[in-house]
Amino acid sequence: MAERSKGRRAELSAAVAVFMLLVVAGCFSASPSPLSPRTVVAVGPLSHTVQPGETIYGIAHRYGVSAASLMAVNGLTDSRQLPVGSNLLIPSHRRIIRMASYSPWPEPRTDRQFAWPVTAGLVSSPFGMRNGVMHDGIDIVAPTGTAVRAADDGTVIFVGRLHGYGNAVLLQHPGGYVTVYGHNQRNLVTFGARVARGQVIAQLGSTGRTTGPNLHFEVRLQGQPQNPLAYLRQPSPSSGISFASSGGS
Repeated sequence: MAERSKGRRAELSAAVAVFMLLVVAGCFSASPSPLSPRTVVAVGPLSHTVQPGETIYGIAHRYGVSAASLMAVNGLTDSRQLPVGSNLLIPSHRRIIRMASYSPWPEPRTDRQFAWPVTAGLVSSPFGMRNGVMHDGIDIVAPTGTAVRAADDGTVIFVGRLHGYGNAVLLQHPGGYVTVYGHNQRNLVTFGARVARGQVIAQLGSTGRTTGPNLHFEVRLQGQPQNPLAYLRQPSPSSGISFASSGGS
């Protein structure tokens, strides 16, 4: 019993350490550059949450559509009437732009393999330096409300809002691994819950520091960020997972 209690305290300490590291560091990414048309993909209805200071013309330019079509599809008659926090539907006929079906895998597969946290989406921003700041995970663009799934069996060690991440879920897995799921529209699990690989734990969204709906996914080992692509199976052409040729989300 003493050894079991000691083990549980050690696991809790590790979870708290990872959590505090995330809180202090924020989202581990600089203010992202605007999405270019190269990084926009038709993965279902694409929406954009209006941020302070944004204009119809700026949003239209970001997604490679005309201001007139953006206003028409959203029933807007005055470009000056753009409430902060409102969601704009991006015209669908311009959403399939150049993208890469695959990108060279950055490093060899690890023995420890996780499941993809979404079944379909566009990897728009890789692990590594971005705008001069380390990006500790990958961003996967998909429609708002897309099911976010546990990458493996684990325990919920945090659920709530984190600076930069918005609504987030952290799962602890055997072997000192923690996976992070950020920018969720809605979290669907509770602290301390046991979850199974593939179980839906959240709905994808655009909360926190982000330019649109995407999942920020991290893999950490003993608190240190790892390249998630080394822990994920390379997708087949029919898998629904693809890679942007440039940009970040």
